[in-house]
Amino acid sequence: MEKPSTLFTGVFGAFAISCGAMVLIPYSQFGGLQPQYKWEEGQSQPTEVYPLDVSQEGKSVYQSNGCFYCHTQQIRDEQNGLDIERGWGPRRTIARDYLYEEVPLLGSTRMGPDFTNYGTKEWRNEPADDIKKPAKRDASWIYLHLYSPRTIVRDSKCPPYRFLFEKKKIDGAPSPLALPVPVEKGYQILPTREVEHLAQYLLNLDRTPAVDELKVEVKPEAKAEAKP
Repeated sequence: MEKPSTLFTGVFGAFAISCGAMVLIPYSQFGGLQPQYKWEEGQSQPTEVYPLDVSQEGKSVYQSNGCFYCHTQQIRDEQNGLDIERGWGPRRTIARDYLYEEVPLLGSTRMGPDFTNYGTKEWRNEPADDIKKPAKRDASWIYLHLYSPRTIVRDSKCPPYRFLFEKKKIDGAPSPLALPVPVEKGYQILPTREVEHLAQYLLNLDRTPAVDELKVEVKPEAKAEAKP
């Protein structure tokens, strides 16, 4: 009779420890997070630290196509990776960044670059002095990349998502949204509403605003440039 009771105690103990380590402790640390306010500036509403989803439809397309499997949305600090050096963001992400997200898309691996701050002008995935760096990543750039990834990035691992586009007959003048790709004469390739929403979602990803508990260090060269 002692062996079954010992087994039960061991199983229950393992469950209790796992529950405490994976549920109770994290909840005690993050369960009480509150929005950040700038009281000294007279603000009584959350700051732009928590951008609301302006395109929930786009986020749904992002999820349904599994984009988060290859593109994370979490910037590591300089001690644990080169994310900041790569140009993916000016600071690491923290739990408070996801305060208003019903489903945070942290990702599981990095077959492609991190998208935490994809919508910012400073985001890049090439060396700062790379002549191949696009002047602007706008919706048109996203459309072409999704339709034919290697047209934009030669060694891209991203599969083509051509089902998000449709071939339509040209009625009068070509649409300004038509992709510059080979197509049957008299026809054009146009983005669907789904991919338009997806592009809008990506272009609004921005977690660069400063947070009180995490100070962004200004590099020496940046300080020198800031002097009058």
